[in-house]
Amino acid sequence: RQCWDDWTIQLTRYVLGVDGGGTKTDAVIADEHGKIISSASNGGANWERVGIDKALFSLEEVIRKAAESAGIETSQIEYASFAIAGIDWPDDVKLYLPITDRLGITNFQIMNDSFAALYAGAGKLEGIVSIAGTGGKTAGIYAGKEAQTMGMELGEGGGAGQLVGLALEYIAMQHHNTAAPSALYELIPQLMKKEPGTDFFQAVARSGLRLNESLAPEIFKLTATSDPGAMYAVTRTAAQHANDVIGIAKQLGISNESITIVRAGGLHTADNEVFDAEFEMIVLGSLTGASLKVLAEAPVIGAVQSAIGGLND
Repeated sequence: RQCWDDWTIQLTRYVLGVDGGGTKTDAVIADEHGKIISSASNGGANWERVGIDKALFSLEEVIRKAAESAGIETSQIEYASFAIAGIDWPDDVKLYLPITDRLGITNFQIMNDSFAALYAGAGKLEGIVSIAGTGGKTAGIYAGKEAQTMGMELGEGGGAGQLVGLALEYIAMQHHNTAAPSALYELIPQLMKKEPGTDFFQAVARSGLRLNESLAPEIFKLTATSDPGAMYAVTRTAAQHANDVIGIAKQLGISNESITIVRAGGLHTADNEVFDAEFEMIVLGSLTGASLKVLAEAPVIGAVQSAIGGLND
């Protein structure tokens, strides 16, 4: 029986899919047919947030854990797809090359994590993905061309961070009597344990008070009452992400072609009617052949699918 088991193991071709985010990394080992054999999770692998040394340590730890659970050595992995946040430029890929040497993996691809979400949603590496989570990212692949946005400071939508920033902008305008009253004026300071008005704004301007992305759901809730401040923040954030999609489409030469646009991240999956309506109106008004799909699968499954594709190429 042992000989039979060993022979079966030798026949199995293993692939690895990794989805490395800012706070969490998922690793899945599967066979060549997509059957999941093992999985593991740990902390973030985005070098921009944790530094490259910690990112590489995190990756090695989670992959070895998944391999141990699968009962294999990492060198038995025939193809690996690393989809990692923070890989925005060609030179960023080089930062992660040491991990493949450490693990003895010779066949692999390293890409931005947005492409794993695209593959998971579209079933192939073709189309456009719009990620609106804690931050934002828009990327696309079509007819052999690839394009992606560069960062919130360099013109792209910023997800929940942008949403909260716009809410702050609005209540500051209300403070100056240049915007209609919003429930956010009192709600946001209260959530930050500050008094509304001067006390709150001074803390932001002088004491380093930072509004974090956890405020986003509260802003979303207020759109149900058409609150002016919430509507201002939500529609503008949705419009930015929609225009990012249109911009990527133009870079890829897409106009009225039939493509899939995958929507991923907390803002896209929150089922907020105002955000969804604004995003869809702008995108479909420009890209008439597009179909929108909200990502239902874990992005790491897209990384696994991509690895299987690489194995079979």
